[in-house]
Amino acid sequence: MAIESGAISPLSASSTSTLNEKHEEALVDKLAPHSSVSPSTPPNVSLVTSASTIIESLASRHSSSVFIYDTAKQAGVGHLTKVWSSRHNASHVVEMQSRPGSGLIIAGRLGQSSSTHAGKGGILSAYTNPEGLAQMIPTLVSFPVPTAAGRLVVQVPGVSSIRPSLQLTPSLATVSSSLSILPDTFAVILSSTPKESVDLASVSYAASDKHVIHIFDQYASARETRRITYPHLLNGSDTLEKALATAGYSHFDYAGSATASIILVALAGPLGSALGVLARHLPNVGVITVRVLRPWSPEAFNKVVPHSAKVIHVLSDSLHEGSANALFEDVFGASLEREGHAPSIHDHGITPTTLSELIHSPAGLKKFVSRIAGTGAGVLSAHLVPTTLKKLLFVGTPGVPLSTLPDVVAHSFMTHPSIEARLLTDYDAFSQAGGMTVSRLFLTSRDTPEVDELPANIILPFGGEKDQGTTDFVAISDDSLVKTHHVFKASRPHSFVLLFSKWSTEEVLANLPTASLELIREKSLCLYVLNSHATAAELLKPKAREAESRQAMENVLAHLAFLRIYVGTSCTLQSLEKVARGLFGEKVGSVCIPEIVAMLWENILQVKVSPTLTAAEESCPGAQDVESLKPLRSFEINCVELDSTRGAENDGQQFSAMGSIQDAAKHIVFKEAFGLPSTKPSEVDTTDQHPSLRPDLEDRTFLVKCAVNRRLTPTTYDRNVFHLEFDTAGTGLKYEIGEALGVHGWNDEAEVKDFCRWYGLDPDAIVSIPVPASHRPTSRNVPLRHTRTVFQALQQQIDIFGKPPKSFYSSLAEHAKTKPHQMALRFIGAAEGADTLKKLTEVDTVSFAEVLAMFDSARPDFAALCDLVGDIKPRHYSIASAQSAVGDRVDLLVVTVDWVTPSGSPRYGQCTRYLAGLKVGQQVTVSIKPSVMKLPPDNMQPIVMAGLGTGAAPFRAFIQHRAHLAAQKVPIGPLIYYFGSRHRSQEYLYGEELEAYIDGGIITHAGFAFSRDQKKKIYIQHKMLEDGKMLAEMLGELEDASATNRKAKGVFYLCGPTWPVPDVYEALLGALGEYGGYSREAAAEHIENLKEEERYVLEVY
Repeated sequence: MAIESGAISPLSASSTSTLNEKHEEALVDKLAPHSSVSPSTPPNVSLVTSASTIIESLASRHSSSVFIYDTAKQAGVGHLTKVWSSRHNASHVVEMQSRPGSGLIIAGRLGQSSSTHAGKGGILSAYTNPEGLAQMIPTLVSFPVPTAAGRLVVQVPGVSSIRPSLQLTPSLATVSSSLSILPDTFAVILSSTPKESVDLASVSYAASDKHVIHIFDQYASARETRRITYPHLLNGSDTLEKALATAGYSHFDYAGSATASIILVALAGPLGSALGVLARHLPNVGVITVRVLRPWSPEAFNKVVPHSAKVIHVLSDSLHEGSANALFEDVFGASLEREGHAPSIHDHGITPTTLSELIHSPAGLKKFVSRIAGTGAGVLSAHLVPTTLKKLLFVGTPGVPLSTLPDVVAHSFMTHPSIEARLLTDYDAFSQAGGMTVSRLFLTSRDTPEVDELPANIILPFGGEKDQGTTDFVAISDDSLVKTHHVFKASRPHSFVLLFSKWSTEEVLANLPTASLELIREKSLCLYVLNSHATAAELLKPKAREAESRQAMENVLAHLAFLRIYVGTSCTLQSLEKVARGLFGEKVGSVCIPEIVAMLWENILQVKVSPTLTAAEESCPGAQDVESLKPLRSFEINCVELDSTRGAENDGQQFSAMGSIQDAAKHIVFKEAFGLPSTKPSEVDTTDQHPSLRPDLEDRTFLVKCAVNRRLTPTTYDRNVFHLEFDTAGTGLKYEIGEALGVHGWNDEAEVKDFCRWYGLDPDAIVSIPVPASHRPTSRNVPLRHTRTVFQALQQQIDIFGKPPKSFYSSLAEHAKTKPHQMALRFIGAAEGADTLKKLTEVDTVSFAEVLAMFDSARPDFAALCDLVGDIKPRHYSIASAQSAVGDRVDLLVVTVDWVTPSGSPRYGQCTRYLAGLKVGQQVTVSIKPSVMKLPPDNMQPIVMAGLGTGAAPFRAFIQHRAHLAAQKVPIGPLIYYFGSRHRSQEYLYGEELEAYIDGGIITHAGFAFSRDQKKKIYIQHKMLEDGKMLAEMLGELEDASATNRKAKGVFYLCGPTWPVPDVYEALLGALGEYGGYSREAAAEHIENLKEEERYVLEVY
């Protein structure tokens, strides 16, 4: 596309005469497409921005609160909403983490009446990606019916990652099967193009009769910067059907021949858009794209199916080929309701990998359609991309001075009245240290609207074999990439390449790899080089400008260099000056435009690549250096946001080492020589860690024996709560009431053996592991090591199935054999990979072993692996017994921790799994940890205990001790016990004991709250409200209370999960206010005083 001189409009209406702060702020605005968008942007205004920016604007505009899940932030959605919340007094933002059961807090907020809710129709918004949505759906099923006072809109950026490559995909496979269980109160709408995305986002806030889930194409189209109109604001009290009709949309779209016999059905998205364009070129094929997936309308579907249809192929997102999917069932059910002949229905599960292949290859897509539709040569010869469309590619790295060049160039085209421009920037975090940016800019005339529907990856695929060599212009802003990556592969024959580099033309030739030189020759590419850094410095040298001014000048030069080359031979010095004035005014800073253009004209140089091998190359074909012969890397889309990457540092610690059975024997026989303490009883200091028991542990440990392991809940119940008793006779273990028992659990034996087989380890091999200096006995100054087999180390010490910290990824990167794995691990371990790390850690809950499997080129030897992973940490459990009452025994109350990840993998809490499997007689290593749960000093002080679930453990000890005192005729004060769980028949923990204590008068008052035993849920705070007067007397020191209660100084304890703390606190405030005459402020101050006196004690988790 040749551009006549002066045809490009200026970036702004007013020209800039000086390069001052105001100019630089304006430049920032030009480079930040969202800067002109806010929650108060008026409708029907034409903007240069992205669809996802407008979606965030609409959510902030219409919602009282926006819940931003971490998975959405990984997809690049939510950051603007946070900014607007603080700057524009927009919606309140709540940051959330995706996990099973996500959405409970939103359910609790729905229907709350407040002035804020009323002003925005009671709408709550949430941002999450498809994987996060799958975790929310079980909660959404039980959501209340949407009303004007409370309804939910979930904006879902349709992008997730394929493991283990972490390549991005628009597939909805992780959530598609779950959507079918949503009730009719939910609508699921899908959009593909930017216009559809913003229009349907507006519809989602207008449909007052539904909770709405809007899935948009954040993989590509919604992230594109382009000219787009802010949507018309619809009536917020419409039905979904009316809102859709008003916006000009229906449940389904049809493209193709009205008499087609072969119909393809796909969800609205990149694949549906590409198929729709392709169908327009085929006489016998039609494509139905699904815009409203829920509620499914068989009538609307049958209405768009041509009467001529004989075969319907359903293309549904599936995790695995052949797996059942809801879309096929919907289409099949609709066909049964169709009048007349019903077409045959065929299911085609499209996995994320297959989808990626189809939307990155026009040829592959056409072959796929030809295969399933049997259309033969007709589909293969169809032209999806118009020849008039121009494709520009900008390749670089973050942080270089020219990193904003794609935005600057794109913006100049977007302001042109007859040019349609689309800019999409993607990132490759793994194939280059620090990452890569790849920006695609598409230019066409505004009278070719069908191009808008084509996904960017169909127009210009890139990466590996996807590069088709169709790019009209390539700009490379970091010269290091030409030595490592296939930057010339995307260029079409006889096209232009502009390299920004400090190299001379001769140095460019010397640095080009052999494969790149061959491509340049083969395609007859026109390669130019510009040293923008030196040219800008030369222009600004007399003015002594700062670095920021030089960077701005570099971008001006780069922009003009692009125009000089792209326009071609029709560009003259005079015409380029005219365009430059239109873009930048008469001066850039204090430098006149003619001076800038003249300097550019002089310094942009063509690199002459001989069309055939030079004489030197022919005479010395092996003379190229090793670097030039290395295979070049391709790049992949695996990140939507990227900054720099940093590595890890070595801390200089002692390292583990592999050994032999002879080494182990030496360590046993000659202990002192290897820093090991003697085990002779006369030489053992009783204050030291016992030398024969886990010398690697810092805590004083004891070896106790399991005497009882009894399940308390029914085997049919979904929670395994169990009671443990350990025999401590002869161990010297002593504990105080309320303290916690540290359990040093072991890893599962079968899993350890499986890991050894997979990693290629000999379980009987010997490893010598250093003991940290802080863990060594105080009487020893020599370094201490202990020796064990690989199996023992993995089962008893090394936390191989634990959760890896950020530092592990950076450290493991040093052991990776492949560059992609190395880059991926460094990215995850860097600050820029925080969202990815959070997802791996908190959503996928991956273990060290699973990370090693994901990046299997990283195989540190076992000794190094021990140092990288670290030790199993003890888990602490409140002791459920009083030693004064039970003697040489310690009891625990434990609930098994288990869950399922979004991918369906079961997970188990390491220690609760170990404890649940204990056999009577089995020995366990334990330690003691102090706690805040201490009995008051006076046995007559009233005790108020509130325990939820296994939070009952320390209170069992309290009750046992008071019962023991009573049995010895020692006077004791009142004992009040509140206990909460879900069902009395299943989780009335220690119920028989409690009933006996109540009958015996030890427990003077009890309040049991079994939340799900009745229609209206009852919690412990409700029971406390019923006893407000009693609590006020015991804790409030009231003048009109009985003398006993007034002087007793009661103590309140709460143990269990954190969620009831605010409600329990409110119950106490209410009791003090209603029965104690306290104002709210005075009651709050009184509770603070109780905390200071250790009479308001919480142990929550």
